[in-house]
Amino acid sequence: MRVTGLILGLIGSIWGMFAGLGGTAVFMSIIGIIGAFLAMSAPVWAGWLMIISGCLGWIFVEGSAFLWQGIFLVAGGIFALIGQKELDTTTTQNM
Repeated sequence: MRVTGLILGLIGSIWGMFAGLGGTAVFMSIIGIIGAFLAMSAPVWAGWLMIISGCLGWIFVEGSAFLWQGIFLVAGGIFALIGQKELDTTTTQNM
């Protein structure tokens, strides 16, 4: 699940950066990329960063221009948060 969060976060962020939507979309995409890169090492932080950047992108970018990018970021954030449960169960089983 963490890998899925990483991939979806990268897709949404890169798409948001190069879609030509303006400075706010680029800023939210950079936050999303930071979250995506954290998906493997700190999935909780990554999940919240991607969810927040996707939701703020929906709010602050005009119209529905950030719609699909936001969907990818929020979905990646949810998968990263689910990935933390997987990480917790595997470390508990190894002990």
